[in-house]
Amino acid sequence: MKSKNKVIAVVILVIISFGIFFIKKNIDHQKELRAQKVYENKVTTEKKRINELQNSISIDNEIVINTVVKIKNLNLKTKEAQSLKSKYIEKDVKAVYEYIESNINKKDIPNNDVRFNNINELQSNIATLENDAKSYQEMENIFNKNKIEFLINKVSEITQKEKDQIVKLQAEETEKARLLAEEEKAKKEQELLLKQSVSDQFTPSQNASTNNNLNQTIDPVAEADEFRKNFKEQYGREPSSGEIQMDWLRKQGIVK
Repeated sequence: MKSKNKVIAVVILVIISFGIFFIKKNIDHQKELRAQKVYENKVTTEKKRINELQNSISIDNEIVINTVVKIKNLNLKTKEAQSLKSKYIEKDVKAVYEYIESNINKKDIPNNDVRFNNINELQSNIATLENDAKSYQEMENIFNKNKIEFLINKVSEITQKEKDQIVKLQAEETEKARLLAEEEKAKKEQELLLKQSVSDQFTPSQNASTNNNLNQTIDPVAEADEFRKNFKEQYGREPSSGEIQMDWLRKQGIVK
């Protein structure tokens, strides 16, 4: 009887042990399910944060860099979200870099563009490009050093070309002003010489002829202007002072 009771007790203990084992296993399984659900919810939440930022990106605007940095700085716990972030960062950084490089190329004024011969346009473009170059230096959080140096060097090449063009245009303007001043000076000297010549020719004397008296009423300056106009139309240039004087002398019958 005692032996039988012992067997029954052992059976009961075994049953209880198995019961406890299965109960514990079930509890652990439920914990794993809950943990898995929490993790999945976390993955969903983190991916949503990434996608919201990603969907707000507009590559054709350099402000996009701020959004890319926000995505890069997201503190993510799940490997799925981290993988998605890495994928977006690689894609966005490439797109932003290509946009910036393309934008620099667009700001390069071609030699055959009318703006290339306008000092104000060139100075404005240089100021814009140099300001952009400063912002590129602050992009180390998304671009490596070599990429930044490439952009800055590209800007420097364009601005140096345009600065050289400004120097050339300023030199041309200075030369043009000098030539105009010399032309104006020569014109005044010619008029003065012509007036002096007329004065000398028509000074009253015993040998003054009737023909000379009639010519005193003619305006020599007006005649010179008329000759200068006709000469330029015919030959495409201004006549020299000698040519003007020779024309006047011919009209006076002094020379043939």
